[in-house]
Amino acid sequence: MNTMLLRAIKGILITGFVGMCFADDGSPTVASRIVAIDLQERIEAAAARYEYFATEDIISNRPTIQGWSKELMAEQARLMNDLREWSAQPDALQSLIAHPDPKVRTLVLGALYVSEDPRQLPVIASLVDDRETSFKHIPFSLNSYGMRGNVWKTTGDPQSVGEVAQSMVAAYLGPAFKHHPTGFSEYWNARKNRKTCANWFLIRLQRATRNQTPLQPKYQRDIQHVIDDLNALPVEERAWTQVYLRCRCFGDIEKYLTDDACIAALKDAGHDQIVKLLKREQFCADPDLRLDTMGRAGDTLHSWMSHFILRRARMLLRVEDVPILLACEDVQRKTPLLGATPYWAAAAAELMNDTDPVAARQIIDEALERFPISGIQGGQQQAVLIGMLWRLHGMRNKQKIVDWFYEAQTLVTQRKSDQSNHGPQDFLNRVLIDKKPDTDQLMFALVNDPRIDQADWPTMKALFDIANEGLPIPLIERNEIYRGFRFGRDEDALKLKTFSDWRQKLISHYAQ
Repeated sequence: MNTMLLRAIKGILITGFVGMCFADDGSPTVASRIVAIDLQERIEAAAARYEYFATEDIISNRPTIQGWSKELMAEQARLMNDLREWSAQPDALQSLIAHPDPKVRTLVLGALYVSEDPRQLPVIASLVDDRETSFKHIPFSLNSYGMRGNVWKTTGDPQSVGEVAQSMVAAYLGPAFKHHPTGFSEYWNARKNRKTCANWFLIRLQRATRNQTPLQPKYQRDIQHVIDDLNALPVEERAWTQVYLRCRCFGDIEKYLTDDACIAALKDAGHDQIVKLLKREQFCADPDLRLDTMGRAGDTLHSWMSHFILRRARMLLRVEDVPILLACEDVQRKTPLLGATPYWAAAAAELMNDTDPVAARQIIDEALERFPISGIQGGQQQAVLIGMLWRLHGMRNKQKIVDWFYEAQTLVTQRKSDQSNHGPQDFLNRVLIDKKPDTDQLMFALVNDPRIDQADWPTMKALFDIANEGLPIPLIERNEIYRGFRFGRDEDALKLKTFSDWRQKLISHYAQ
């Protein structure tokens, strides 16, 4: 049947027979050929109509950033809608992957990618070496740059079909710690027979949230759709994928992946599997979570996921696991990339405390020797251990905690540490989370110590976070606290006066 006749009957068949795409022998039916021709015509028309292709925005599913002209923003919004519509016809799209027009091929890539179907990756990857020029490039904003393949490009620079394909494939390979393009064959061979992988859920969740924080209510339906599919996984895959996503997604994703849900799923997966993860043995068939085969990338992933479990040790582990935890710390200490962390000892002490509080205190004391306060991250590392000491023994260790607090304060003051490496602030954040009944007694001891004069802005902010908790009217409004940040950078009269007033507010508050 010739093309003219197909087009003549297109209007009759396209609505009634779109789903009847293939005959019993697998050959295309008349309806499917009509659908393909209709799609081809629309994509060819779009290729002639559009001038730009916002690759990063299409990959991240993010609305076009402010800073572009209204016309350009509207154009890219229409393009995104077109890609979503076309993505529902993957077979017809694949038939256009070798179209002679490079702009058509680029639009096909975009539609295949937004389908969020990893089975399309080999088709996308088939064009990574396509050097023909396509649409003009626009990065996240008109004043920024974007990477197309191995070349930095600015707004208006041409991008090749292959550069677009490389970016799309890299969006999948990057979270799996693979490198494009040489890593694709290895990546795909390990995943081609799987229906799901942890990173595929990660990519879907990143696209659903648009990588924005706080999460936007208008995207709730998209996010919930991913969560529903996640909850439909078999028990073991669901458990580890949930924990993985909690570790890798930023912002307030815990609204959807709650502690209770993750803990319940891990319990269903079983204690033995949890211990296998901690010991870095094979605990899951998902290649994205095969720590035993990932080399240094596995070190990073193991650190993320083990920390999630160690911080919830009482709900997931047993006192019999204490020797395993301390042995894992020793093994990690010999890992050049990361080194050991105090979370192993803190979790071991928490597990031991119910049956032997003296032994728990000994675990913490010995760990404090292994993680000296003068170390590179000494203040932060010891904050984990002192925080656990506070959680377990409270005011019974008041003087030790207060003395440590101001020793750590002296350290961060000397080093001019910011909030990213600040032991006193980290400790106070743990106090805020624990909400122990004797918190006010600890705060009274801290703010009435003459060394409170040493407190810098991160410490003052953390002290007020605790003091303001539950008050109908804050001692100091949050915006005033943040205005004080600039005073904390310089030793000037204004800073001294501001912090002196703040200290008096704290002292008066806890004296009541």
